[in-house]
Amino acid sequence: YLLPYVQAAKRLIVFDAIDYGLPPGTMRLVEKDEVPRFMGARKMSLHQTGFQEVITAAELSDCCPREMLLIGVQPVELEDYGGSLRPQVRARIPEAVGVAVERLRDWGCDVRSRGATVAAVLNAGALGMGAYESGRPPAETACRIGDARFL
Repeated sequence: YLLPYVQAAKRLIVFDAIDYGLPPGTMRLVEKDEVPRFMGARKMSLHQTGFQEVITAAELSDCCPREMLLIGVQPVELEDYGGSLRPQVRARIPEAVGVAVERLRDWGCDVRSRGATVAAVLNAGALGMGAYESGRPPAETACRIGDARFL
């Protein structure tokens, strides 16, 4: 479902947790042609389409963004499927957003703060960390280390 959006983009900024093999919370920027190489994170299912495949499909259709920036942060834990951000990763969000804002400005975008109205625009109640964490089922009912049928 992301492919049409990637194909339509001239420039693309991606925020993700990437296993670089670095200390947890380490932020790393990856640019342009290097981005697909770092998007091959481990999948939970062979049927899951990774973002690397989305970029490859966009390239094959000759509709890939001409500029890409991956803002990646080394996660603390990779096996907690559906888990929330750990403090080391969460602490990097303001810096990651700052990097994105600067890049957008470099690309000629007029980036301005929307102030308090951003919550209404983005439906922050549904996207907020509190709603996500409180809605997550307990570990007893939702396996967090993969598909229990194959463990």
